[in-house]
Amino acid sequence: MSDKKRNLLFAGISLLAAAGAGTLIYFQHEGIEQRRAEVATLKKTIDEDRALLQETPELVKKVIIQRETDGVIKGILADDQDINNLVRTLTKFCEESGIAFSSIKKQKDTKRSKEEFGRVGYALTFDADAFQLLDFMHKVESHTRFMCVTQLKLTAANRSDYTEEELPRHKVNLDLETYVYAPTSKDEKEVKIDHYDKKKDLLVSEINKRAAELRVPSYDYRGQRGRRDPWIDPRVPVDGGPQLPIEEQIALVDGLAEKADEILKVWDEAKGAENLIQTMKLRADLEEKLALLEEEVRRVDSGGLLVFVPALRRFDKNVVQVVADVRTQMSSGDGGSGPSNALLRETAEAMERHIVAQEYELARQAYATIEQRLGIAEQDPLKQPLVKTIRELEHLAKTVLEFEAIDIDIQGIAIYEDRPPVALINGEPLSEGEMLGEELVVHQIRPDQIEFAFRGLVLARVLESEDKPDAHAKP
Repeated sequence: MSDKKRNLLFAGISLLAAAGAGTLIYFQHEGIEQRRAEVATLKKTIDEDRALLQETPELVKKVIIQRETDGVIKGILADDQDINNLVRTLTKFCEESGIAFSSIKKQKDTKRSKEEFGRVGYALTFDADAFQLLDFMHKVESHTRFMCVTQLKLTAANRSDYTEEELPRHKVNLDLETYVYAPTSKDEKEVKIDHYDKKKDLLVSEINKRAAELRVPSYDYRGQRGRRDPWIDPRVPVDGGPQLPIEEQIALVDGLAEKADEILKVWDEAKGAENLIQTMKLRADLEEKLALLEEEVRRVDSGGLLVFVPALRRFDKNVVQVVADVRTQMSSGDGGSGPSNALLRETAEAMERHIVAQEYELARQAYATIEQRLGIAEQDPLKQPLVKTIRELEHLAKTVLEFEAIDIDIQGIAIYEDRPPVALINGEPLSEGEMLGEELVVHQIRPDQIEFAFRGLVLARVLESEDKPDAHAKP
């Protein structure tokens, strides 16, 4: 082979090799780009999965709370069967309220489309006096199934129709509506959540809080109570009836609201105190003011002093809620150390005041406000004496209440000069030292009272001529 042919052959082979290498490089480059695209896709998937993992616990929490409150929702919102029975329920309310029922007409239903809730309305016509109308509306809006009055038109009766035996009846046109619950996702399968019961137990407080928010709040309507019909005679009785006059209710709430505002100011100062000593002084002052205000709140609640709705709402918002919020903030700032010495001391003093005033149930309510945190306080040797005192006061109040609940019928007392006294109790003659039932021991018989030993305390039933005997604890 000549040199020329060899050179041509070599050139051809080199060209083919170069072409092959170029083709290989091209495909390798394409493979690299494809791998890069796959890596980018994989990275995006990983980021999405990571975000999903971060959101999953919160989503699981929401799902569990929703599942556990579904029963409450079903109990509040009517279904198709309940709607069929609603007319009977409304008729029953009319009869119980004493109103003269004329007619009831179902309004056109609102289309549900894709929503799970539909509105159903009714138009009612009846004759009723003011308090029969209030009683009917109370029954409607306090019903376990959610219903609300959307429109009310009243044509007042003439004053000439007023008699001492019966209030005049007004012409009333009333529209009310309720909601129908019809889930659109009936066929969807419920997703299984691992360790569901355990996770549910951890969320029980939030579940109960959500359920309480959903339920229809209850209110005890007390009827006329001596008030006049406002459409016939709008005057308010001078003495306010059996409760405090409206002016005194407003003044009472004003005074409590001022104390609540003062507590807020002291709390703000305590949070912004410049040193520990100032913080301790302000918190001690705050504990004293809080304990006294909480004591007054308990007395107002237990006595049913507020019936004027605007005063009652202001009391709940500007007093009760303020006290609860400050207590919550103070508890969250304790850092797990439990109630402070000042709080324990003020609680003990408040309980003592209640017990001295024979307000044993209020003493137990004061104890209940810090009961859950006493276990932490007991671990502090400096707080143990106060905790012990509080527990003893709670035991005293509880024992007296349980003693008061025991049926003790003292039918007579016989006291002789040379013989031990005898009392006829529940039809049985008993002397000092003998047992009445399983827990009561007749401790001492006196002309005016009988003392019993009951669960480590000496308690007395005082003999009264007309009223029932009352119980009190001896110091």
